[in-house]
Amino acid sequence: MKKLFTEFYKTNLNDQDLNEFKIILNKFYIETTEKSNTFYALKDKYANRQITKEELQKARLEYRAVKNEFAKVTQNNAFKINLNNARNLLKAAKKTKAAIDIQKAQEEYVIAKHLYDEAKLVIKEKGRGASLAKVSENALEVRHLSFKYSPDFPYALKDVNFDIKHGEYVTIIGHNGSGKSTLSKLLIGVLSAEEGDIKVFGNLMTKNNLDQIRRFLGIVFQNPDNQFIGSTVEADIAFGLENKRVNPEDMREIIIEAASKVRMENFLDKEPLNLSGGQKQRVAIASTLALNPDIIIFDEATSMLDPKGNREIKEIMVELRNTGLKTIISITHDMDEILNADKVIVMNGGRLEKMGTPEEILKDKEYLRSRHLDIPFLATVEEALENVGVKVQHSKNMDELVKQICKK
Repeated sequence: MKKLFTEFYKTNLNDQDLNEFKIILNKFYIETTEKSNTFYALKDKYANRQITKEELQKARLEYRAVKNEFAKVTQNNAFKINLNNARNLLKAAKKTKAAIDIQKAQEEYVIAKHLYDEAKLVIKEKGRGASLAKVSENALEVRHLSFKYSPDFPYALKDVNFDIKHGEYVTIIGHNGSGKSTLSKLLIGVLSAEEGDIKVFGNLMTKNNLDQIRRFLGIVFQNPDNQFIGSTVEADIAFGLENKRVNPEDMREIIIEAASKVRMENFLDKEPLNLSGGQKQRVAIASTLALNPDIIIFDEATSMLDPKGNREIKEIMVELRNTGLKTIISITHDMDEILNADKVIVMNGGRLEKMGTPEEILKDKEYLRSRHLDIPFLATVEEALENVGVKVQHSKNMDELVKQICKK
């Protein structure tokens, strides 16, 4: 049996092989879809005599070629062969009647059967469930990013460059029209850049790997009412898990853990109508956390909340940052929020004008005022104290400032 196991391990497949199959399949599916769209668009143009017969024929041949390649990939029988090999190994082990060999072969058969079943599902899903490896410590690397909403429009974003390390809490501020929202849409792949690159954990974002890139990302939007999908809190958190095909037996534990992180574990059976705006936003965060993204983008997530809800969400952002397991990016008008950040990015006119720590950004208050950005209340108090001769160090909250003053 030792020889049979050795031969089996030379060719047996694993989860990495399945993931590579997903990536290849998804790549050809996207290319096939694009060539199909191009061909049928040109077919309409040919009917209206806008292109030549040769141009249409070229598009038809390109479409057929990539369609045939896609068909070849879907006919991959490597996982079926792997299952047959595992089945034969198990049969041979049973003949020996050696309990250890039978158990070992049975385990290999279960793995091979799982891979075969998953491969069939992968073909049905066109490989969209593939995952990418983390090849960089930087969660995000943005280089020379530019975007226009129309060729005749001015740049909404122009030559933006920055890096964000994994585990950092970064706020992006700027007045209306500064490019903040455009930047967030580019980061999650809703928009495609005119120029420049975005890398997520070292993986260059392209149209071919967008589904895989998005597995690293979670986003919490502005209006909590627009994010509630389920009839109860538990159903809402479960929705994403169901789409991800998480084992139902594991869901309850994941849901409770995610809800506990935002202090909503006692509200799982509640309906959305019975929740405040802040509570709904906490459920939206829990739904995101349940999917376990490495990067969470808060897009004006506190702007529609009352002061209590606003404070609760900002506390959760800080708690998530403090774990060191999540990268937090908050696009915000709330200047008080920048006090807790590791970095602050200031956008203006589609350009990144400043990037630094909160202390560095708040030093130049006249600059912030010139960009129509409010000075955080805490910084205003510190400025007023300095104007009357009381020098204090920058504080992250009012309690720290009060302690400083008491020591004077």
